[in-house]
Amino acid sequence: MFKTEKYRAMKNFNKYISGTFIAVLFTVIGCDFGDLNVNPTKLSEGNIKPSHVLPAATSLTLFNQGALAGRMPGIITQHFLGIDAQQLPYSSYVINESDLNNLWASGMYGGSMKDLIVIIEKAQDEENPQPHYEGIAKVLLAQNINLITTFWGDAPFAEAFQGSDLFKPVFDTQESIYASTQAMLDDAISLLGQPAVAGGPGDDDLIYGGDASLWLKTAYALKARVYMQTTKKDTDAHNKALPAISKAYTSNDEESIFYFGAPKTESNPYAQFGEQRPGTLVVHTGFHDRLANNNDPRIEKLMVEDGGLWQFYDGPASSLFWSSNDSPLPIISNTEVRFLEAEAQLRAGSDAAAISALQAGIIANMEQLGVASADYDAYVTARADFAGLTTFEEKLERIIEEKYVALYGQAEPEVWSDFRRTGFPALTPHPDGTNGLNPSGEIPRRFIYPRDERSTNDENMQAAIDRLGGDTLSQELWVFK
Repeated sequence: MFKTEKYRAMKNFNKYISGTFIAVLFTVIGCDFGDLNVNPTKLSEGNIKPSHVLPAATSLTLFNQGALAGRMPGIITQHFLGIDAQQLPYSSYVINESDLNNLWASGMYGGSMKDLIVIIEKAQDEENPQPHYEGIAKVLLAQNINLITTFWGDAPFAEAFQGSDLFKPVFDTQESIYASTQAMLDDAISLLGQPAVAGGPGDDDLIYGGDASLWLKTAYALKARVYMQTTKKDTDAHNKALPAISKAYTSNDEESIFYFGAPKTESNPYAQFGEQRPGTLVVHTGFHDRLANNNDPRIEKLMVEDGGLWQFYDGPASSLFWSSNDSPLPIISNTEVRFLEAEAQLRAGSDAAAISALQAGIIANMEQLGVASADYDAYVTARADFAGLTTFEEKLERIIEEKYVALYGQAEPEVWSDFRRTGFPALTPHPDGTNGLNPSGEIPRRFIYPRDERSTNDENMQAAIDRLGGDTLSQELWVFK
């Protein structure tokens, strides 16, 4: 089961938005009037604290994850199908430089990531250092930049977030971003292992209420995810991931859950989209059929039939787990950690350990969704096994197929990453998927760089495009080659 509702009362989305506004406000207003006309109660760069910004940074990180950053890779990997409006061309890979512009520009670089940089800078105050705030912010920043690099490849990072001091940051190579991400998570682990100090995170930590030990587990979980994304570049990635997995979650109660609110203004991004854009996006028939053919008991938790279509959303009071107004989203789940372990153990040559972790991953997801053990026992017996599978590829396919089902709705970017590095699950590209944006006609390998970056940082962006060999959906990213 998920954690108790201990932190639900803290999830006031309006407060998060105001926090983001405050963080942006003090970074863009640069007039200096000395000590005259100073309102001591007004938040400014001088008196802003990490606690003022952390709620905004956390909420926007998770909102992004379930909004465009969830729907778009979900369409590409055929969890979802667009049937009208903008979602219709997305399904045939007509995804241009404008479609994810807001996610890049205001959702991440000018939103969650900027807020996290502010927290890190404020937490490093020599007179009042706050190691746990800095550690939490680095965990969240690692999650953000990892999403960006798996979507686009090379991206601004080392020179980003310097404001008027540097308007045109260079694009770091994807290889260097992966190294920086692991280093940042190592920093977070060190910081979160330090003793708590007065004024440290508490109720403003909307995930764990200030529990550094659980943030440590999240940092290790993300390290394992990032390592396993590099299996095509590093033949030892699984051996690096396994020690991190051993220090990550051991149950669903420990995972990093963010709870959205029942009111529309505070609701889960999938629910918001279902309410605001009805009839434009549905569950892909192929995904439904995969579950139905395997007698999967989760099907009624994930979709409902209406008008001959399988819907991912059926109203604010929906019984569908990932798309009701107050549905949660994890930064990373115990379910995912168990599937990472299953793959790592398979690559290490231990079929028995891989099967045990595969079974644990399926059960973790069943329990996430509230499926009773009596209803999932037969499924686990049938699917959490390598019976009849003789090759490494066949066994890997079983693990990734089950992970594909389990991560629906909660980690769509990871489903896309898995597909690009393993080729599983086997998906058939859209028959009309060949176009100028996607010349290969295959399932997209990346997103096109956003419009705003072209207009403001074209020279550095072009250098990144030259390294890629072009700026289309068909270019293969370094990490998946």
